[in-house]
Amino acid sequence: MNKETKRKRRENFKYDEKIDIVKKHYFEGASLKELARIYNTESSVITRILSNFAKDNSINSLVMGRNTTISKSDELKVLRKEVLELKKRLYNETMRADFNETMIEVAEEMFGIEIRKKAATGQSKGCMKENRNTR
Repeated sequence: MNKETKRKRRENFKYDEKIDIVKKHYFEGASLKELARIYNTESSVITRILSNFAKDNSINSLVMGRNTTISKSDELKVLRKEVLELKKRLYNETMRADFNETMIEVAEEMFGIEIRKKAATGQSKGCMKENRNTR
């Protein structure tokens, strides 16, 4: 086949297509080869999509596994681990927000300028001039 008639294998999929691949594999039992043929790609691409899904959705992938029966205690362990991870992330984000707030307060005191813009104020005149010049 020449280059014009040869079909290009797909590597990039939209989010909806990835979800369809996961559903067809886990719920309908479609094999990697079947999915590769349907979506005109290599089975390694399908494997990567499924493994990325498993990484991002630990509990969902366990529950959706075809021949996997998950016990309540295993599910509870996974959920506890996920809650612990989310608590750590929340703590870190709270600390980051507090740090940013403190940094803004210190900068306002040190330099005597108001960094936070009040909700009722509009765009400054300097910005409006720039916007007219870019049109």
